[in-house]
Amino acid sequence: MELSLCMIVRDEESRLGRCLESVKDTVDEIVILDTGSADGTKAIARRYTDRVYDYAWKDDFADARNTSFSYASKPFILWLDADDVLDPGEAEKLFALKARLDDGVDAVMLPYAYAYGPDGRPSLVFERERIVRRAAGFAFSGVVHEAMAVGGNVLHEDIIVRHTGEHGAQSNRRNLSIYETWRSRGRDLSARDWYYYARELKSAGETEKAEAAFAAFLEMDGWAVNRLDAFILRGECLMQLGRMPEAKRSLFAALEHGAPRAEVLCALGACFLQEEDLHAAAHWYRAALLCELPQTSGAFTFPDAYGYIPLMQLCVILSRLGEDVEASKMNEQALLLRPNDPAALQNRAFFSARLAAKKG
Repeated sequence: MELSLCMIVRDEESRLGRCLESVKDTVDEIVILDTGSADGTKAIARRYTDRVYDYAWKDDFADARNTSFSYASKPFILWLDADDVLDPGEAEKLFALKARLDDGVDAVMLPYAYAYGPDGRPSLVFERERIVRRAAGFAFSGVVHEAMAVGGNVLHEDIIVRHTGEHGAQSNRRNLSIYETWRSRGRDLSARDWYYYARELKSAGETEKAEAAFAAFLEMDGWAVNRLDAFILRGECLMQLGRMPEAKRSLFAALEHGAPRAEVLCALGACFLQEEDLHAAAHWYRAALLCELPQTSGAFTFPDAYGYIPLMQLCVILSRLGEDVEASKMNEQALLLRPNDPAALQNRAFFSARLAAKKG
């Protein structure tokens, strides 16, 4: 089946070419919707397609994304942002997937490697509804962090879209401004909007407002994966505010959402560690090590929570409990995951000297 690529862009001359170069050989049509660029973005886009359209920005990402879809003519639509890239091996897998797409497929979920650690490994991964059948009529919703609620026959494929940008202060301010604008106009935010509004507040360091926004979201009928994450993030906000009993209640509520996730267990470990209950903290971090990294949950996944973080925290806790041998073992396991990690290498030197001194 043929595939349209639809993108919305603005002032992306430094990144758009790299994105389009990575995907041009796997798609049959490229649609670019420009939302007001003042740089060379449109000129770069026209090197790859003559289907470049202007769009009057309305502080509504979903509307822009849906407008870009309206220009597509192929049976299936792929969407990307200008700071997304398909590495060569992933592009080859996408090309192979096209041969398997037919009218019986409604949507395809792909993993999105959104952030990376210092060792170059993904530190935040989640699935996105990345390809949809045009005739299925799925539409985006959400003024910011727009998404589609897809259904029918949905495939889950291991084709990684790599995000190369950063969600920095500028985009954080932009997103908060959009939410505040819509609220000032009296528009009712959806449950999903409240969830992402709360996340933006937390990222901006507005902890009290974020906690209240997460609480408001949790009173609504939001997506289960968003509720799970909201309980964790609200718990973290409450910890920062020193409201520890409420933080625990929020984190324990997260455990009601299916099999325990390492993100929840690590947060509980941090909660008890903040209270100086070392044995309880160690319990939760050990429990996190028993969790398997989920592949298709739809929730935000932090791979480090499934190994590196609990191992490093157990190293600290066990050392404080006087169990240096066990602490060193935890640190060595962390080094198997991150062989060049500066913190773990420093720990190795520390324990080597300390254990040698004890033997002497």
